Amino acid sequence: MPPMVSGEMSSEPWRLLDYSYDSAFQNLALEEALARSMDSRNSRPTIRFWVNPPSVILGRFQKASAEVDISLCQQSGVQIARRFTGGGAVFHDEGTLNFTIVAQPEFGTTLTELNETSSAIILDAFRALGLKGSILPPNSIIIGEKKVCGAAGALGRGFALWHSSILVSTNINRLELALTPSRKGNVTPYVHSRWHAVTNLQNASGHSVSVNAVKAQLIKSAEEILHVNLHADLLGEEEASLFRRLYSQKYSLPDWNQMGRYTQNQEGPK
Repeated sequence: MPPMVSGEMSSEPWRLLDYSYDSAFQNLALEEALARSMDSRNSRPTIRFWVNPPSVILGRFQKASAEVDISLCQQSGVQIARRFTGGGAVFHDEGTLNFTIVAQPEFGTTLTELNETSSAIILDAFRALGLKGSILPPNSIIIGEKKVCGAAGALGRGFALWHSSILVSTNINRLELALTPSRKGNVTPYVHSRWHAVTNLQNASGHSVSVNAVKAQLIKSAEEILHVNLHADLLGEEEASLFRRLYSQKYSLPDWNQMGRYTQNQEGPK
């Protein structure tokens, strides 16, 4: 069910939105809605936490068949969805914590700056959890030699958005099977994923690590690094309306999620 909607936005400058749908398509529609609502006078910088069911998330300019074992995903109930940001394909499940920052364009005037500022929050949270991470350019975080986090960003009229996928207790075997085509040197005119060996925080630490524990530490690190106070709040009316339109006219459609026709010819609804 959709998040509750607040009738009036709070005066606090930064909002914490901790909400997930049980559909990757809806979760990604909300990501774009949050970004495109930033130029509204009622909008505020937002940090969002969300979790997807088992799914492969394609970058905006990717071809599904070059990145995903489509047959395997269909047989095992893994959703195949496309985000509106670029980059490579990633696998999500309930052990993957997605962390989004959406703010005014001044938050990051370039994608590099946006990635550096946002990644600093994750690295600080990792340190507090006893894990030493480092940035693997252009937009990944590794522990040792293995990737534990990938990210993508977008700068648009009135917004800067950066979202990342943190492998907390993600099923690595299922990830590798679903993304088998992305590990091969496929020749494609579309963006092809840069494959890197992966692990999750639980394996890297050698003990149990929960999504909630990582989430709690990210809140502390974000408040300290960004010098803000995060206040849990609800979705605004304009955001909810745009979300519904984006979902029905774009993110629920096979043409967007697998064929990617919007990537070449049109943006879809705004």
